[in-house]
Amino acid sequence: MSLLKLSVSAGLGGLIFYVCHLPLAWLLGPMIGTIIFCKITKQSPKLPFSFRDAGLVSIGYSIGITFSKDTFMEMFRHLPSMLAMTLAMIAFSLILAYFTTKITHSNYKSTIAGSIPGGLTQMMALCTELKGIDLAVVTIIQVSRIISVVMLVPFLVYSPLLHGKVQNGTVIVQASHSFHWSILLFLLLALIGSLVVKKCKFPTPYMIGSMLAIAALVLTGLHVPALPVGIISASQILIGIDLGLRIKLGEIENKAVFSTVAIASSILLVAFSLLLGIILINMEHNVSIITAFIGLAPGGMAEMAVLGQAVNGELTIITTYQLFRLLFILFCVPPLMKWAFQFFDKKEKHETPSFEKR
Repeated sequence: MSLLKLSVSAGLGGLIFYVCHLPLAWLLGPMIGTIIFCKITKQSPKLPFSFRDAGLVSIGYSIGITFSKDTFMEMFRHLPSMLAMTLAMIAFSLILAYFTTKITHSNYKSTIAGSIPGGLTQMMALCTELKGIDLAVVTIIQVSRIISVVMLVPFLVYSPLLHGKVQNGTVIVQASHSFHWSILLFLLLALIGSLVVKKCKFPTPYMIGSMLAIAALVLTGLHVPALPVGIISASQILIGIDLGLRIKLGEIENKAVFSTVAIASSILLVAFSLLLGIILINMEHNVSIITAFIGLAPGGMAEMAVLGQAVNGELTIITTYQLFRLLFILFCVPPLMKWAFQFFDKKEKHETPSFEKR
């Protein structure tokens, strides 16, 4: 019964956003509706299945349709700029982590792990492998960034600053207003691709797997039908509900000073990603500012892909930049973090005795 009430609350949130012509109506609306429901009822219903994973399959499907041979050539051409932008984003995140540590007097290991934009789930999994990290601090920083990015980036994109066109409801690139039964077969193939990628322990497997499966079919010359708008809207609702359940406002409110600093640093990170986007369009002249900003924004790949679809951004570039940063952080950052933490730990051990002797 509580799950039904939650669904109704999420649906009402989406409907209100839709009627008010607000950006990402069927993602942000259900997210806000879910947060309000959990706050009022003090309940967090258990989902019968992963709403996020189910939603990501169709999002990956719609991205996969946009791939072509030219797209892959374009991706390789962007490798130098992707590396430069990723390193710049990580460096700025470390600067923010330094000031967060100084202001809040928290554990520097925890603020560093929380400030790196690698995704809440992925960073939490990484932190369990490292010693001396306060998971509560990491959660607060990561959740604060998620809230800031998911709420701030869409409004920046649709603002006069970036001139994004406000769409009524869910307008998706490569979306259809009709339904054909063959879509179910392709969705099944997309799901199989997701499960295979999940076995390989890739990040965000349900999105990447379905994207790769559909892209492979498109590259063979097979005609893959576009998903109906209704299915994509339903997917956004599922992702919005999942986001709403993940965001625990009560935990943040108990640490007002820390959460204020975390939100402020998240806003600065969004502003820095906009600056990087401006730099990128001067490096890559065929990339629009909206595509560059969304591709570099420190949000989840799925959420930014949804936003990119809604404003008719270049999905392949957005997804490529988001995926490159995610993979770089997951595969390259952990060993560097372990080495750096071991270095600082040894340095502290050498300094502590000398201090005591004095």
